[in-house]
Amino acid sequence: MGEDFSKKKLLQGVIFTLLITIATGLGNVFSAFFMLDIKKQELEDNQYADARRLATELHCKKLEESASLAAEIVFHADRGYPNTVTLSDLMYGVKMPEKRVSNEKIKEEQKELEHKVFSLLPYLMPDEAQIMEKVTLQHIVVTEMRTSKVPAERRAPPSEGGFNFNNEMIELRSAGSLMGQMFRERCMSIK
Repeated sequence: MGEDFSKKKLLQGVIFTLLITIATGLGNVFSAFFMLDIKKQELEDNQYADARRLATELHCKKLEESASLAAEIVFHADRGYPNTVTLSDLMYGVKMPEKRVSNEKIKEEQKELEHKVFSLLPYLMPDEAQIMEKVTLQHIVVTEMRTSKVPAERRAPPSEGGFNFNNEMIELRSAGSLMGQMFRERCMSIK
């Protein structure tokens, strides 16, 4: 009887183990089936988060390039080019010294900077693009005033619709500074 009891318990144990294994397997299959939508949604959410992170990184990179380019444009406009007349230049007498940088070179630099700006515009938000366009426009005005063949005394005064070089430079510096501020606020602040 002890041997029958032992075989009976062993058989029950084996059957019970098989039933638990089958139930566990079925539970895992059903669980995976029911969780499939959740896993799929989690995968989509992760892909969306990765795409958003990459887009943010690209935008910040382009915004940084734009802020740097705006500063470069301000520098080009602000440096006055070596065409300015200094006191030592006036000491030469009646004949003024030749320009050290030609008008063509100045305009060529302005066009190169303009092309760089327009290659960045598609990556910027509308308000950022508008500021870069303002920087470009102000630089064009300043360059045209600097390279104009019309003598300063024959140009229309600001009261009659002409441009004031100092005001244009202030506008250019302000827009360039705003571009740098936007980069710092949008890409360098910790949220």
